[in-house]
Amino acid sequence: MFRTGKYLLTGLAILTSSIAFAQYDDTTEMGNTVVRTGNIKPTASSQSVHNVKIIGAAQIERQGAVNLKDVLTKELNVRIGNDNVLGTSLSLQGISGQNVKILLDGIPLTGRENGNIDLSQINLNNIDRIEIIEGPLSVIYGTDALGGVINLVSKNIMLSKDKPVVAFARGYYETIKQYNLGAGVTFKLNDVDFSASLNRNFFGGYTTDPSSRVMIWKPKQQVFGNFGIVNQTGKLKVRFKTDIFSEKLENRGVPVINHMEAYAYDEYYLTNRFITSLNLEYKINKTSYWNVLSSFSFYQRDKVTYHKDLTKSYNNMELVPSPDANSTNSFLNVMSRGTYNSSKFDKFNYQIGYDVNINSAFGTKIEADKGHMNDYALFACAEYRPVKQLSIKPGFRATYNTRYSAPFIPSIQGMYSLKNFTFRYAYGRGFRAPGLKELYLYFVDYNHNIVGNPDLKSEMSDNHNAAIKFKVKLKKKYNLVVDNSYFFNTIYNQIALISTNPIALEYTYANIDNFKSLGTNLNFAVQVNQWRINLGGSYTGIYNNAFELVGSKKYMYTPELRTQLSYAIKHKKQMPTVISLFHKYNGETFGYALDNTRNIITTYTQDYHILDVSVNQTLMQKKINITFGLKNLLNVQDIRTTGNSASFHSSGSNSMPVSVGRSFFTQLNINL
Repeated sequence: MFRTGKYLLTGLAILTSSIAFAQYDDTTEMGNTVVRTGNIKPTASSQSVHNVKIIGAAQIERQGAVNLKDVLTKELNVRIGNDNVLGTSLSLQGISGQNVKILLDGIPLTGRENGNIDLSQINLNNIDRIEIIEGPLSVIYGTDALGGVINLVSKNIMLSKDKPVVAFARGYYETIKQYNLGAGVTFKLNDVDFSASLNRNFFGGYTTDPSSRVMIWKPKQQVFGNFGIVNQTGKLKVRFKTDIFSEKLENRGVPVINHMEAYAYDEYYLTNRFITSLNLEYKINKTSYWNVLSSFSFYQRDKVTYHKDLTKSYNNMELVPSPDANSTNSFLNVMSRGTYNSSKFDKFNYQIGYDVNINSAFGTKIEADKGHMNDYALFACAEYRPVKQLSIKPGFRATYNTRYSAPFIPSIQGMYSLKNFTFRYAYGRGFRAPGLKELYLYFVDYNHNIVGNPDLKSEMSDNHNAAIKFKVKLKKKYNLVVDNSYFFNTIYNQIALISTNPIALEYTYANIDNFKSLGTNLNFAVQVNQWRINLGGSYTGIYNNAFELVGSKKYMYTPELRTQLSYAIKHKKQMPTVISLFHKYNGETFGYALDNTRNIITTYTQDYHILDVSVNQTLMQKKINITFGLKNLLNVQDIRTTGNSASFHSSGSNSMPVSVGRSFFTQLNINL
């Protein structure tokens, strides 16, 4: 089935490429959404110097996306990896996820496992849009923004005297034993807006052998909650927000059965994340304002192991007393970021600011008195328009890091735009200090053996990005939007997992010298009557020092193809019924990696397709929205992989999990 689907989808991609390679989002390509990420002031996407990709709420809803992983799986230039204990990982422009900063309303998310934020832990129920900037934003956002920034912007519900209360309820069901429920309310009391929501996601786990208690995809329960207050008094706007997250993941052990007993060792991973923030925005006049965003973030992950007696129904679990079987690790971040923004002059805008990050880590698997690293920075940028069509935005960041010598970081962006043509270029110097987990965390269980390395060096990078966008008129009514971008990245002292004991499958973090990635994206977008046609293609090459040791100076390239089609069936007395198709082809990847003895490890990952279809209907004046469809129609579950140095499962298998399999889903949203 997989190979048949592979050839069918490849044929579809070739056929549609005769129309155009395209990427279209109904919020961005044909529209002009105001974006905040990386800009001196809120700016229309067409006027932003940065090449911003926006994924709007309508597209998220049509996909039936539950979390950030579901959305990014179908995005070009993004590769998703799955670890059924540590969670999902990503790479952007060929750069691994520890170099991609993920923000929630401008606040960095804490809690990286294996260098990555688990994307399945990021709920989308209250998200209005996702803003993605590929390439370095280290000047503005500091460490971890070397490869790009993904900013999730929460919904801003407008209340009035005529409508002082807004409420919603969400329900989601998927045949892979996924059950989600959520509800929330926003109301006005005097001049203060209050909001609160609570969501619960449940996944029952999955295995190919129904008789086995060991699950390939682990059962888990997630709870998301948030509470917010917004008040505007004169020129001062105050936003207070608290987000909480809790997850329980169950890793059931292989049963041991003999003539005397039957038992198993079951591991439970308990994750808790707490973020509280205060945002003060003071409008000095029509052209200038202060913005101060401060947050307190706490992340804790506990591992608890039980001896389970399989012959009993009650009181059958006993805590395993071994220190290696139980652990608690906590990470704390205190952040304060303030900017003064001025657009007093028509041709000259500027921003100056400070950024403070205080990081602490403590727990049973982190060395005492080692888990502290702070970062203090001043930064500034300016946008100059000598003529209406040209914008130039230089910037710099000066940083003091308590563990690493941080360099002076410059950047420059430029944009030249005409009526139907825009050219953008960006250069940035990047810096990333190793995370506390990479330095000191000792993580060992039945499936993993990872040891931190306190001798790591910091990463540096040079990044170039260029993009061309123009519109082509088709007849009188239709526009074809063409977007072609290029990137070239060099990372010095890149940090990666390497093998220290191939037989025991032990891994640690190490600097593997230099890494390079380059590539291009070609995207077109068109809307014809009820059709929205979105097709895209990308080609990414990677290179590191291991290539030189085998006498190769060539990049290893991998292609991607993306198709999104939507058709709206119009009705006289209700909103249209929208039928959508979402497809992405991830090409096979080849490469070389180094182990700790500088031996060459060849790597390979099989290509695969993901194909979803959905039907979306809005009823009762947008109060009810129903979406249902099929996910992973080609039933791709595992793909072949060999010699992958980043694969540290003790199972030693030559496969990598991609998805649970084909499933049916339905989603109901009620807005009151």
